[in-house]
Amino acid sequence: MQIDFIELLINIALASLGGLVKILSEVDKKFGMKMTISEYFTHSFISMFVGIVIYLLCKNFNISQFLAASITALAGYAGIPVIELLSDIAKKRLQRETGMLPQNKDKD
Repeated sequence: MQIDFIELLINIALASLGGLVKILSEVDKKFGMKMTISEYFTHSFISMFVGIVIYLLCKNFNISQFLAASITALAGYAGIPVIELLSDIAKKRLQRETGMLPQNKDKD
């Protein structure tokens, strides 16, 4: 599998735009609320990270460029819930492959 750097950058930008759309829709719902620079960068970085992960998964499964771009943009819009979902899937797969169960952490 070969990664096309330009294609990766396009997908990162699409994921970031997806995150920006979500932020702007939330700001619009709360009429008069102003977005801070730190909120913008936080959401952008989360969206970019999600976009990179989804892009790599799409490349691994040989998903077409346009479908991958759409999925990446939607994942950037969704943000953290996508990472949580992928984390849960990875944990279950790891448990199935290794037969190991996660250790329970005592909550104080």
